[in-house]
Amino acid sequence: MTVKELKEQLEYYDDDAEVTFEVCDTFEPDSITEDKWGNRYVYLGAKVKPCFIGTNLGNMYIQLDRVR
Repeated sequence: MTVKELKEQLEYYDDDAEVTFEVCDTFEPDSITEDKWGNRYVYLGAKVKPCFIGTNLGNMYIQLDRVR
């Protein structure tokens, strides 16, 4: 999926919805940082692709799988 296709898919969801990402593979992230508001930023150092995009309890849910 390209970035353009992902953006088009995300247009269907509420702008105020929380977004949850789940990585469907086992590998250690290169770094995890948290800002003063509690937002976490994870650098995976690997290519991933969305394998599922949907909703869960009214929020956006995206499953990511590693590109091999």
